[in-house]
Amino acid sequence: MLDFEKRLADYVERNEQELVGRMADLVRRPSISSSGEGVSECCDFIVERMRQIGIDARRHEVRPYPVITGVLGDDPKKKTVLIYAHYDVQPVGDLSKWRTEPFEPTVIDGKMYGRGTADNKGPLAAHLCAVEFFLREYGELPVNVKFLFEGCEESNSAGLQDFINEHVDMLKSDITYFSDGSKNHNDTPIIALGVKGMLYVELRLTTMTRDLHSQYAPVLPSAAWQMVELLGKIKKDGRCLIPGFYDDVTPITPQEREIYDQLPDIRDNLKQTYNAYPVYDPELGYYGQLNGMPSCNISGLLSGHVGAGTATVLTSTAMARIDMRLVAAQDGEKILRSLKQYIRDLGYDNVEVICHGITPPSKTPIDTPYLAPVERATDAVFGKSMIYPNRPSTAPDYFWTSLLKTPTIQVRWCDFDSDNHAPNEHLSLNNYLRGIQLTATAIHEISKMP
Repeated sequence: MLDFEKRLADYVERNEQELVGRMADLVRRPSISSSGEGVSECCDFIVERMRQIGIDARRHEVRPYPVITGVLGDDPKKKTVLIYAHYDVQPVGDLSKWRTEPFEPTVIDGKMYGRGTADNKGPLAAHLCAVEFFLREYGELPVNVKFLFEGCEESNSAGLQDFINEHVDMLKSDITYFSDGSKNHNDTPIIALGVKGMLYVELRLTTMTRDLHSQYAPVLPSAAWQMVELLGKIKKDGRCLIPGFYDDVTPITPQEREIYDQLPDIRDNLKQTYNAYPVYDPELGYYGQLNGMPSCNISGLLSGHVGAGTATVLTSTAMARIDMRLVAAQDGEKILRSLKQYIRDLGYDNVEVICHGITPPSKTPIDTPYLAPVERATDAVFGKSMIYPNRPSTAPDYFWTSLLKTPTIQVRWCDFDSDNHAPNEHLSLNNYLRGIQLTATAIHEISKMP
């Protein structure tokens, strides 16, 4: 192991400029799945890059955006690792809030700024660079590696489930491994064994044919107030009131609680970063509530006059977007039906419920034998790590655990303040280079398993 670690560290140090350039090459290529800008061109660039490394890479015409697969090695005596990543990114948003051009990767104070640096082009580039290390230094990999890179993760992974169902044999592996997400706020990498699902809905409430002067407020209905009242009936005092919402929540196991109880107190870290302390049930604890309980969040709210000036209007329409993060074994379809019925039962026949996507929750048992080698690899590269039996965010893990029937482990090593989805997204070069070492070390450790 020591010889391997030194050889890997020397390789990364010797080739640092080239490795950083690999990430920059990806970041400067737009690939916005919500609009389609640059997605196809970025896909072709990655396929060519993989072929240059020596990977048997293919582009698959999946709607709406192509999927990339790759294969390197087919030795039946070796473990097979499926590496997942996504190459699409979020829109850039308000350009005036960026300190650099979003698609012109720029290094400032040891951090590369640009859309996709952390989510998820930096980790994607790191995986490929790790594989290239083995080929350059050893001539082969100690495991078989398969790749699946998608171009629609930021748009609910449209089309990916059908593709996987049609290619189960091609994607068969012993473990799925990926890196998509930030460290804990105390700057410690997170090894996650599960994810929350998500139900994302939009409520559209209409009271009249158009907005009016607010002089009519005493006698005509306000869409804004009705929406506020409805939202107060959906969630109150931190608890979601949709009937049956908590019925299928799987309680935290004693093993999971033991892990959570060992994790560090980060209340002060959150206060320093966001100027707010967390609020949680003391019986569950911070990590138990963050990772083990579902949530019901208002992510958007709009009604009436929102521009400049002081116009006074009586609103005729109101819109609210709600994302519900679900834990095993909650069913998004079931909760959606319950929400629609609940709104009808409350008498809101003027509300349309639009579903913008359902992602099922997913979980790999913490007794999986693949946890130990990944934990050893993470500790060797980053010095320490922490385990999340379930992480608080959402990813299409169920594709791997439910469709491919493989254990799935994710290591989150990007900057804890990387500003994913926001202006000034960035990734420190130090974390990126260690991310390369982590993928290589994880492969090395998995190869030694019986």
